[in-house]
Amino acid sequence: MRPPIGIFDSGIGGLTVARAVADVLPEYPLVYFGDTAHLPYGEKSPELIRHFSSRISHHLRDEGCRLVVVACNSASSNALDAVRDALGPRIPVVDVVSPVVEFAAAHVPGGRIGVIGTRATIESGVYQRALAAHGLQAVVRATPLLASAIEEGFHTGSVSDALLAAYLGDGIFNEVDAMVLGCTHYPLIADQIRAFLPPGVAVLDTPGIVAARVKEAVSVMPELRGPGPVHARRFLVSDLTASFASGARTFFGREVELEEHRIWDI
Repeated sequence: MRPPIGIFDSGIGGLTVARAVADVLPEYPLVYFGDTAHLPYGEKSPELIRHFSSRISHHLRDEGCRLVVVACNSASSNALDAVRDALGPRIPVVDVVSPVVEFAAAHVPGGRIGVIGTRATIESGVYQRALAAHGLQAVVRATPLLASAIEEGFHTGSVSDALLAAYLGDGIFNEVDAMVLGCTHYPLIADQIRAFLPPGVAVLDTPGIVAARVKEAVSVMPELRGPGPVHARRFLVSDLTASFASGARTFFGREVELEEHRIWDI
């Protein structure tokens, strides 16, 4: 049986990536882990993010995953080496930062790139360094309350509008050429974010870009690639929550069965 692709985030945000991966690789089994017991990662210390990410990576490996997607910018920014160490050299890791930066470099060469993300992501400096290495200028701002609001179901309406007005209303991104949504929760409010940007500013499709990278990685893995029937998609959580169940249902168009895996008790 074809081994699954593992995907993890602290909550529902990574489901944007999981949905995109399912769309481009519909015949592949997925195991998604939402660390709902510890969300959001964006306000955690780098040490804690590394600890959580390593433990989840071990668990996904034990569940049979042979490729892992870190569908969380805070973890991709602060714990990528820890994830790779936990999984070992035989299990490839796809993050959500480098594919997007490389896409921006290819499509907006020499441009000014806006980035919004959690405090942990922005303070890590990972986007600033990576964009600069590709000759791009970064304009960044931490937007720490957005992920929690989205996790609580405020995908549209006055709450998210008020937060966006507070974070983006001063015109900080008026001169950028493209915008990176540096948190996998943010595509859920992409249209609202566009309303605060000048016409013509491209909002990069992070889930689609990352899914394309996953498909590319699978294509060179004999143990994963090849035709096959649609396989099960499993949704694991460290704590059962109604908001995660609702989010998974929204993304996958059906009720999903959540499996509670209290890996922190082991």
